[in-house]
Amino acid sequence: YFPPDAEFADAFNYAEMKKNCDDYFFLPAREEHRGVGGTFYDDMPANENTLAFTKAMAESWLPSWLPIVLRRKELEYTEQQREWQLLRRGRYLEFNLLYDRGVKFGLANANPRVEGVMVSAPPLIAWEYNHKIEDGSEEERLMKILKEPIDWV
Repeated sequence: YFPPDAEFADAFNYAEMKKNCDDYFFLPAREEHRGVGGTFYDDMPANENTLAFTKAMAESWLPSWLPIVLRRKELEYTEQQREWQLLRRGRYLEFNLLYDRGVKFGLANANPRVEGVMVSAPPLIAWEYNHKIEDGSEEERLMKILKEPIDWV
């Protein structure tokens, strides 16, 4: 997600931030990205511009996200779709436990907070060995994007 204000987007170089996001949230053993995009600004300087960026992100996120949720919240889903969601949540936890630098840092100190790491995990996840995806399915469409990210702008 990125605020829709073009001047704002240009000032913070969305293309670079998306690339940083795609590069960081990558599962090398699976050769797939954890998500379909986003912004990653962990390495931005701690200054007034970064604070303004963070505030703008926070202030513009809900007005763009809420209409999507309200429009889709009553959609029915199949058990297969729910299982797919749980498998993708498993990838989230896999990334956090194996690759996330913040988690690694937190677990490497003198008083590691394992509970803090685990409580950040989704409450329900699934794992399946060698999961097969149906040709032509929405899951296959998503996996193509996770393998080769799209420039959404």
